[in-house]
Amino acid sequence: MGDEPGHGTVPADCAVPGKSERHAGREVDSERSERGGRFILDSGAERVRDSTLACPQNAKTTGYNRWDSRVFNGKAMRILVSNDDGYNAPGLEALVGALDGLGQLTVVAPETNCSGASNSLTLNRPLSVRQAPNGYYYVNGTPSDCVHIAMTGLLDFRPDLVVSGINNGANMGEDTLYSGTVAAATEGFLFGVPSIALSLTEKGWEHLDTAVAVARQLIGQQARRPFARKVLLNVNIPAVPLQALQGMRVTRLGKRHPSEPVVKTSTPYGDPVYWIGPVGHVSDSAEGTDFGAVADNIVSITPLRLDLTDYGSLDDMRDWAGTLCASL
Repeated sequence: MGDEPGHGTVPADCAVPGKSERHAGREVDSERSERGGRFILDSGAERVRDSTLACPQNAKTTGYNRWDSRVFNGKAMRILVSNDDGYNAPGLEALVGALDGLGQLTVVAPETNCSGASNSLTLNRPLSVRQAPNGYYYVNGTPSDCVHIAMTGLLDFRPDLVVSGINNGANMGEDTLYSGTVAAATEGFLFGVPSIALSLTEKGWEHLDTAVAVARQLIGQQARRPFARKVLLNVNIPAVPLQALQGMRVTRLGKRHPSEPVVKTSTPYGDPVYWIGPVGHVSDSAEGTDFGAVADNIVSITPLRLDLTDYGSLDDMRDWAGTLCASL
């Protein structure tokens, strides 16, 4: 369809590497870098107050802020990192490691697992922001809360990129409407920042190293060739050994059947309670879909958009609503 994202195989020069590149680093003085970049300590973690100053080549700071020689529009790329599995999740720690050396990292993540939180914001109570010993900020709210707070008050700079993940399980097809991982990236996109959601397609963190290698290559590509406009990408990485990956493909969303029935049980007091049932089985895994790519051990990259208007129904709705308007 004309309004669907295109798809195709990523060129050979974007093939997944055998292993992620690493950069040797050295500690940066907490007051001033070798080129004059001023660092001010904030709750035990260094934050950059003058981001226009160049950072030393192959240098990094401790904690959640890390520097390297890569530049983005003339300055080090600033990356806001979040997730929906919580700030202690293995996928988040792995993602931070994958991004090490690609820019300045700031982690703002939920305090607890918020899978399925979708794009919800917490409006019925105040939110607390605390900092863990490793420098990560964590919020007693949703993934969207985390990015929203970061973008509207917590940070004193505007990130160049928002990266969410690495999620414990796939986010394909209709999953994207419920996913907290995608929601965190979506919140960054709503603020005009290019954003990427990353998911490992099987639960349990097996082959997390594969997702790390893919994440590093994708974000490295963004550092070398920034997007021409703001984008929202949903990336699903097959949970297979790195050597088994068959490349990357730009895809459209597939489709699932409706969800399975709820699981009904009862409390010790006999009150009925319900667990949300499993997701529906795949109904559209045709070539060019995210489901189809992952089934072939191909990394799926799906550009998303937020305009939910059904343009094909506009004329019919105008005709249908016209009779209502005439009766008023």
